[in-house]
Amino acid sequence: MINKEYKRLKSLFSFVDESKTELVDNLIYQAAFLNVELDKLQEQIRKYGAVQTSNKDAQRQTEAAKYYTKLVNSYGTAIKTLNSILGKQVDDGGDAFDKFFKRANE
Repeated sequence: MINKEYKRLKSLFSFVDESKTELVDNLIYQAAFLNVELDKLQEQIRKYGAVQTSNKDAQRQTEAAKYYTKLVNSYGTAIKTLNSILGKQVDDGGDAFDKFFKRANE
């Protein structure tokens, strides 16, 4: 499952300069790993809940819920970093209006 997600994320970088893709390759893999782990934790939370109740009616967050919170923050940071790299590579070339406006101002 990790490799499938890794390939999916890596495909988003197909138009990015190869040197930058190589530079962030490990981050892409880590994001894929985190995504798969988050899915597993979500399943545990759905099955067992995010809160445990003790015999004395005290409630506390399950270990899965605690770990999920940490991982989701790490995943968000990784995706934000990858997205910023993608955003810097996007060059839509402008639309028809932009081309017209450029010609009109020459």
